[in-house]
Amino acid sequence: MTGKAQVGTYWSHRDLQLPVEAFMLGDRDRDHLSIRPLSLDDVPAQLLISGDSTLFLAPMSLDFWTIPEKKSWHFGVLPLIDVGVGYSSQANEVYNAGAGFATQIRYGKKWSLYADFQGGVERAPGYVQDFVDSLGIIPSRGRNLGKDEQLAFLMPTARLNFEASEYFNFELGYARNFIGQGHRSTFLSDVSYNNPYFKFTTDVWHFKYVNIYSALRDVRRDPTDPGSYENKYTATHYLSYAVSPRFNIGLFETIVWQGRDTLSNRGFDPNYLNPIIFYRPVEFSIGSPDNVLIGLDMSLKVGRKSVIYTQLLFDEFLLSAFRERNGWWGNKWSAQLGIKAFDALAVKGLRLQAEFNLARPFTYTHGSVLQNFGHFNQPLAHILGANFYEGLAFAYYEKDRWYVDAMWMYAEYGRDPDSLNLGGNIFRSYVNPSQQFDNEIGQGIKNTVFNQKITLGRMINPSLNLRLAFSYTYRRHEAEGFGTNAEHILGLHFSSSIYNNYRDF
Repeated sequence: MTGKAQVGTYWSHRDLQLPVEAFMLGDRDRDHLSIRPLSLDDVPAQLLISGDSTLFLAPMSLDFWTIPEKKSWHFGVLPLIDVGVGYSSQANEVYNAGAGFATQIRYGKKWSLYADFQGGVERAPGYVQDFVDSLGIIPSRGRNLGKDEQLAFLMPTARLNFEASEYFNFELGYARNFIGQGHRSTFLSDVSYNNPYFKFTTDVWHFKYVNIYSALRDVRRDPTDPGSYENKYTATHYLSYAVSPRFNIGLFETIVWQGRDTLSNRGFDPNYLNPIIFYRPVEFSIGSPDNVLIGLDMSLKVGRKSVIYTQLLFDEFLLSAFRERNGWWGNKWSAQLGIKAFDALAVKGLRLQAEFNLARPFTYTHGSVLQNFGHFNQPLAHILGANFYEGLAFAYYEKDRWYVDAMWMYAEYGRDPDSLNLGGNIFRSYVNPSQQFDNEIGQGIKNTVFNQKITLGRMINPSLNLRLAFSYTYRRHEAEGFGTNAEHILGLHFSSSIYNNYRDF
C-alpha cells in the first residue's frame, strides 16, 4: 500500500470508491476492499489530492474548504446540493430539492471528526411513492416527514475516529457500514437508514479484523411515531485475510437480539463484547435464543483490471436436509457471484460489472420478529430481503468528464399471501411456516421486476461526485394476480452525491 494517508473514512458513494478500487487493483499490494467505507489509511495518498473546490476558500484533501488552522487543529467545511426535475408516466411531475453541509475536524494525526447534515423534499416516481405508502419510510433515508405526496427527510451522519496506533482504529458513528465488493451485499449493506454504532479495527500483517456493535430500530408498528419504536442490537465481526496480493478470503458473523421481551429489559448484552471468539459458542453458553448469521466471502484479482467476488451466507442450515433436497424451510441461506472490470475490453474509461444474487425463503428472519436482520423497515443485507433471484449489469464510460452510465436489473421474488407464511417477508416470524418442506425460491405471489436506467452527464467535480446529468428510467413490475405496471421516468439532476441512495428495486 502506498503509505499512510489520514485518519478517518473515505466517501461512501460507490462512484467515488470505484476509482480508488481500480487503482488498488492495479498495484501489487495486499488490500481489504470488502470493508467499506474504505479507511483513509488504505487509500493511496496520491488519490487524496485536492480537486476543484477553490471557488471560495483554499482547498484541502477530499475538497473540504479549509478554515485557517490553529496549531494541531484543522477545520474544513463543504456544501452539499441535490436538486432535480423530471416527469413520470405514473406520477406526472417529479422533483427533488435537497441541501446540506459537511464538516471535517482533525486534531493532530490521531483524531478525526466527520459530520454532515442533509435534508430535502421530493415528489417521487410512482413505484417509490408506493414503497413509502406501504412502509412509511423513504428508501435509504428513513422516516418520511412529509405529507400527502410530498416526501421529506432529514439525515444526519457522524464518524469520530481515533487511531491508537498503526494497528488499531476506533470509530464511534451514526452512519452505515458495508461488507462486500458487490453492488449488493448478502452480509451487511448500506440500504437502510443510519444507525449508531461502535467499530474497532485491527490491522496486523495480512489480516484486517473488524468488530461493529450497533443499535437498531424496529419501526413496524407505526413509523410516524418514534415512541412506538423497539430497540434491538447487533454484534458483528468480519475477518479479512489477504492470502496473496490477488486473493482474499473473509469470515463474517453477526448476532441480533432484541432490547426487551416479556420477561426483562435486556438492553445491550455485554456477553457479546468479547471481540476474538465466534458468537455461536457464547450463544449456547448463555442459553440464548438470539439470531446468528455466518458467512464466507472470497475475491480474486484477474490481471490488473478485474476482480471476481462471491459471498455465501448461512442463517440456519442442516446438511442432511440439503442433501435430500427436500426444500426444508429451515435451510436459510443466500449467495452472490459477480465480476468487475476496469478499462474493460481495452477501452480506457470503460467499466463493466455483472452480478447475481439469491436468497432462500425465510433467510434473515427469526422466531421473534424483533430479531430479524432489518432496521427501519428495510433489510440490513439485500434490498429485496429474501425469497428472490436477481441479476444486475452495469456499464459506465467516461471521457473528458462526459460520461454514460447504464444499469439493468432483473429480479424474480415471492411475497406472502395474507393467509400464508412462505418466507417472503423478513419482517415476519418464521414460527409456523405454511409448509415444512418443498419450499423453493419465488414461492408465494410471484413478482418480476425489470429496472433499467441510462444516464448521460457531465462530471463537474470528480472529488465530490458533483454531476449534471440527464437520465431515463424504465421500470416494469408484474405481480401474479395483480397485473403489470410499467413506468417511464425522465430526470435532470444536479447533485453532489456522497451516499448511495438505492432506487434500483
